[in-house]
Amino acid sequence: MVSNIVGLVKDYLSDDVMTKIAGHLGENKSGVASAAEGTVSSVLAGLMQKGSDAKGAESILQTITDGERGGGILSNLGSMLDSGSSVKDLISSGGGMLSSIFGSKAQGVTDLIASKSGISKTSGWSLTALLAPIVMGVLGKTLKSEGGLNAGSLMNLLRGQKDFIKGLLPAGLTGLLGISDIGEAGRQAVQAAVAPARKMWPWALLALGLLALFFLWRGMSTREVAQQVTEPAKEAATAVQTTAERTAEQARQGLAALGEFSKRMLPDGVELNIPALGVENKLIGFIEDKQRPVDATTWFSFDRLTFETGKATLKPESQEQLKNVAEIMKAYPNVKIKLGGYTDNVGDPQANLALSQQRADAVMAELVVLGVDPVRMQAKGYGEQHPVADNSTEEGRAKNRRIDINVTSK
Repeated sequence: MVSNIVGLVKDYLSDDVMTKIAGHLGENKSGVASAAEGTVSSVLAGLMQKGSDAKGAESILQTITDGERGGGILSNLGSMLDSGSSVKDLISSGGGMLSSIFGSKAQGVTDLIASKSGISKTSGWSLTALLAPIVMGVLGKTLKSEGGLNAGSLMNLLRGQKDFIKGLLPAGLTGLLGISDIGEAGRQAVQAAVAPARKMWPWALLALGLLALFFLWRGMSTREVAQQVTEPAKEAATAVQTTAERTAEQARQGLAALGEFSKRMLPDGVELNIPALGVENKLIGFIEDKQRPVDATTWFSFDRLTFETGKATLKPESQEQLKNVAEIMKAYPNVKIKLGGYTDNVGDPQANLALSQQRADAVMAELVVLGVDPVRMQAKGYGEQHPVADNSTEEGRAKNRRIDINVTSK
């Protein structure tokens, strides 16, 4: 049975320890205690993603063994928290861990934790930095007692945390980390996909060779054999090229339908370059129109937001519109929004519902990274509900796969 690391860490976070931590952070103990589970779970989620391959696991093991974190930190935790300088050192060390685990997304992760528990963003960072070394200490101690400090044991231990943390993570975290399933990481999927291909390519060459021999036996010329073997490949390549060209043309037509781009000045002096019929202009117009009340039925669809197929990973071309919406939110500080995720009706409805939630979370997480306070946003997935177009056509399904914005306060 896999050890529950969240539960083991909580055993060290006694009432006395939480009182000391809250005192150092200048926060109410109940708020810090509320944040602790989400903090530990978020750190574990990051470690699960980073440790999904041997190289990442070895890096984590190095961090665990540095500074005797094979459990050594746990025996001195109480005395360390009595000293202000020791706490500062612990936060500094833990901050380095957060950067190693989450990279540029570290601040976004701690902001989500702070938002969930009601503590300040500064305290969210400090608390996560304080608890990260403790998590590492518990991991090290558990590995020493169960499987030894090696990459294989660490990977198995981390993978086993999925069921323990999935209900404790702050909303938007999986989207921020770019993972659709907390139990799996993208690199594992890539490795799993590449490995069969590597195993199959010699057999594919053998099959082509046998096919060529068969045609030669039938009395065909070398040129005819080559034509028979390569013609399907040519047809497939042509089909791919045609699909790509069609997709590019649809994108050009969609952009043209948004009208001319022009400059628009926001109240805080930020200037946006946005299309006349784009979601940015619609959103600003609604916010500034005092005659239009907030309601639950007025939604605006992102029109330059794209995801990788079947995933909640935002494509780079989405950044321009996300940055524009973030600037709008900053310029109108009283505005709050709800993000709705939607899919077409192809596939399993429950899988579509989960994907729509993950995509809505991903957009919210990206807006947090861009400087929008998460307390001003909600994210909800609706799956294939509320279609805006005919799902029987490719064009209609594309329109139904979307993220919408509803203004809940202005």
